[in-house]
Amino acid sequence: MPHAPAAWENKKVLISLSNKESQKDQVLMIGKTLKDLGFTLVGTQGTADFYNANGIKCEVVNKIGGGRPDVVDLIMNKEVCLVINTPKAKRNYAEDRKTIRKVCLKYKVSYITTLAGAVAAVKGIESVKNGNGGEGGVKSLQEYHALIK
Repeated sequence: MPHAPAAWENKKVLISLSNKESQKDQVLMIGKTLKDLGFTLVGTQGTADFYNANGIKCEVVNKIGGGRPDVVDLIMNKEVCLVINTPKAKRNYAEDRKTIRKVCLKYKVSYITTLAGAVAAVKGIESVKNGNGGEGGVKSLQEYHALIK
């Protein structure tokens, strides 16, 4: 997972969420926390519109096949450090989902496909930034058990 950006870094997170309204609180928490940590949000049109309408600044990027640059271009050009993509289960989205996953693997960009995973990742990044992880703070389960007295 990427660490929260330092003041001089411009780290972007690509977000494309299909089910924004029914899980609005979680979606807003993800966007707000990432912004508060210093990340720049980049989203497909619907996701960007949702965040911008709720006061969370989000740049727009084209979907695959929607013009250049598109989400694949951002990943290939290493312009994003994290991709959160929760596509619909429809057939036409299956190919996009596969393409994005392959490009993320090839270019070593962390890729999250569920809202629950995104919430956990964002909380983890926030925890490390707040000094509750990172250097010496992350331990294996065995190391935690060894600390139990």
